[in-house]
Amino acid sequence: MNLLRICGSMGVALNQLNIEEILQTNEQSSKHGLVLIAEEAKGLIEARNRAIQSHGRVEMGIEVIKKIIVAFCTSIYMDPEDYASTLNELIEVFYFMKNETEDRIGDDDLICIMQHFFDNSSRGSVELLKSRDMELFARNSRCQNEEAEHSLEGETSDE
Repeated sequence: MNLLRICGSMGVALNQLNIEEILQTNEQSSKHGLVLIAEEAKGLIEARNRAIQSHGRVEMGIEVIKKIIVAFCTSIYMDPEDYASTLNELIEVFYFMKNETEDRIGDDDLICIMQHFFDNSSRGSVELLKSRDMELFARNSRCQNEEAEHSLEGETSDE
């Protein structure tokens, strides 16, 4: 009984800590006119949790959320009115792409690639980012991985 109450209290405290960590990114994003409030930070955590669950992933921290915020707050396509909802969508794209690329790309590199496409060919459209640019990138990445694996198989069978 008391253990459940203690665990529940720890979860609430951890969630509040995570919200505060996300709100600390406002120091950087506010320079670009983008600010999150506590409710939006909580929404980002919930979006992350949904994305992790829907893609069958396990992740302990909220570093990815903070990295996405820092990377994308400089984009000319980030609108203060849609800032939180765009971040929610970018979090979903990130975890979708982690699966699509079979975890062969590190978090920082994937965020950098997403940012490049978002700012260039997608021109701020998360829909285009996911359905066109990142999908093509994932397909090319898988093909390259298959070619590399096939090449390695050929080398080992020649020996």
